Amino acid sequence: MVRSKAQRRIPRKPKARNRSVPRIAESEIEVLKVLVKSSLASGFPEDKAASEVVFGTVRVNFVRHEFFKNGERITANAREFQLLKYFLAHEGEVVPRDQLLKDVWGFEKIPETRSVDNYILALRKKIEDDHSHPRHILTFRGAGYKFIR
Repeated sequence: MVRSKAQRRIPRKPKARNRSVPRIAESEIEVLKVLVKSSLASGFPEDKAASEVVFGTVRVNFVRHEFFKNGERITANAREFQLLKYFLAHEGEVVPRDQLLKDVWGFEKIPETRSVDNYILALRKKIEDDHSHPRHILTFRGAGYKFIR
């Protein structure tokens, strides 16, 4: 078919393509919600949990993600930084495990998990002089954890 000059100036509409959207399972959506929420939600008052904090022999810089104990650099993951920042923002308060799972991990429905306990232990090993006799992160059985400088 030969097109006239006038027809050539008029752009053709592109043919509709079959752009089907892949289906995502509800469980995958919940996981994505948790991940997005935990990465976006600060939930920590910035004035209480300053960018650099010193307590005991520990110095933490939240902006640079640096962690020092007795002047030596200690490696810590993002969740450990979040957990410590949350404890600093709630210093002196007994914080229940469920509250930590909601505010730090971003869960809406509280799962049966030992993640909080494992992260507390890992954090204690990094900041306490003797993690079996902690001075900064205290356990209150049946109630939660309390941070004290």
